[in-house]
Amino acid sequence: MTNDQRSGFRSSVLLGLVLFLLLGACGEQTRPTVAQWQPKWQAVRASVPEQPAAGDQPEAAMCNETLGTLRTMRPDLSPTPDRAIDEAVREWFQIAEDAFFECPPRSGPIESFADAYAELLRLEAEIDLVLELDS
Repeated sequence: MTNDQRSGFRSSVLLGLVLFLLLGACGEQTRPTVAQWQPKWQAVRASVPEQPAAGDQPEAAMCNETLGTLRTMRPDLSPTPDRAIDEAVREWFQIAEDAFFECPPRSGPIESFADAYAELLRLEAEIDLVLELDS
């Protein structure tokens, strides 16, 4: 084998390897079943404390703990069992994390815990509906 042939062979092998890796990266993730995913979803929801009463200021430690828990649990919920709820779950986490990061929320469209909890409930209802249909 000449040097040109070896170089061509190496280039072909390298190109094949790159294509194989790219195709593997583009493949659809295997989605869990509703039965596998739902207990994790319920645990995340349960980790969010009850809405503070109007005018009450939650303790910073509670907000920090909740934020840490949400950030720790978030990867366990991706992928979702149905792509129809992917965006709703992402948005739910974003609102919850933002609310407990600012403690209380005061910027953007969510300006209070009341606003945050109302939006979280709306998203939970949307997610639960899809899960019920998928069950």
